Amino acid sequence: MPLLPPQARETHREPDIALVTDDVYSVMTDRETLGFIHKVGNVYVALSGDVLSHAVEIGQTLSWDKAVRMVRFH
Repeated sequence: MPLLPPQARETHREPDIALVTDDVYSVMTDRETLGFIHKVGNVYVALSGDVLSHAVEIGQTLSWDKAVRMVRFH
């Protein structure tokens, strides 16, 4: 089985998730922060960017998994 280049392997790995505050999660690879997910009530707000204070909203959803995909593949 051939080895995938690093950028191809990265898209196949699940991202790491870390709790930043009570309602904000960081979505990361082993090399960088991809963005954040802010839980507001029942809504997950997906944010793109590696610094929370400068991250940009890229979407909202009621699904945690969809929010993670938004951040991961934006």
